[in-house]
Amino acid sequence: MIDVIIPAHIKDIETLDLSIDGIRSSVKDLRKIYVVSKDRLTEKAEWIPESYFPFSLEDVSSMIGKHWRTCWYYQQLLKLYSVFAHDDVLDAVLCTDSDTIFLKETKFYDDGVAYFNIGKEEYPPYFEHMSMLLPGLRRMTEHSGITHHMVFQKDLLESLFSDVEKVHGMPFWQAFLETITNDYKTIIGDKSIANGQGRASEYEIYFNYCMMKHPERMKIRKLKSILAYKEELSDDQEYHTIGSRTNDDQHIRIIDESDVPDFENVEESFLYAINRCRELDYDSVTFQKHTRQGLEEYKRDGEKYIMDTADDTN
Repeated sequence: MIDVIIPAHIKDIETLDLSIDGIRSSVKDLRKIYVVSKDRLTEKAEWIPESYFPFSLEDVSSMIGKHWRTCWYYQQLLKLYSVFAHDDVLDAVLCTDSDTIFLKETKFYDDGVAYFNIGKEEYPPYFEHMSMLLPGLRRMTEHSGITHHMVFQKDLLESLFSDVEKVHGMPFWQAFLETITNDYKTIIGDKSIANGQGRASEYEIYFNYCMMKHPERMKIRKLKSILAYKEELSDDQEYHTIGSRTNDDQHIRIIDESDVPDFENVEESFLYAINRCRELDYDSVTFQKHTRQGLEEYKRDGEKYIMDTADDTN
């Protein structure tokens, strides 16, 4: 059996229930679905409050500053700690993004072995971060572990945390954030944490750690996945100039522009794209908020949220 955990935020409300529905119909050997969030966002899953975790958004912002990326690093830590957040959670959990919808029956875990999807993302700062976090940890394959979901196993996370804590003499989450503040050789251009390149990936850390230390506990099983963010899903036509991106980094059209219906709301467009992806035999589809909203507006919303949250705690 396997549990599923979805870290979520109020901004994810448009896709959260669609994600839960997809999990129920697709994840083999499913036991329970949990949503991790500040406030309860749905009745379709059990709720784990963020207050159950050993760190807060304010703790994160105190180490790396208050900016739009603060919440991004915070949610990475929520994923890594999610298996420890509630006593009832199983030792193996599928952690998935709240904007990812699974489309057909899929197995993720079998008798102590986790199934890993793979992508083509190649981002040097992520690998530099993990080598500073745990000296000797390196990129183990040409594949990327960033595919919008991952199976975490409790004992392997305990091993990772212990190895990092021995090096840094502090809890894993603090070491993760402190390492983000280091100088990077691989960052090009703006070197600020707020506006420069992303500096860490929880998925790459765990994926490569498992490949290096516990290869017998993992199996690479490629899924046919797509990011359907450059289709008819927002009012800004600037984001529709190229096709959606697969996890092979290929851009294709899933919707024929000459035959797109008029949607009453964004949920209708999601359902249309979901059905189209099923027809094209995809295993999952992801609708990223920042690419349909527009990155600059997404940044402004993130900055406002972190500032408002900081004000609430003062």
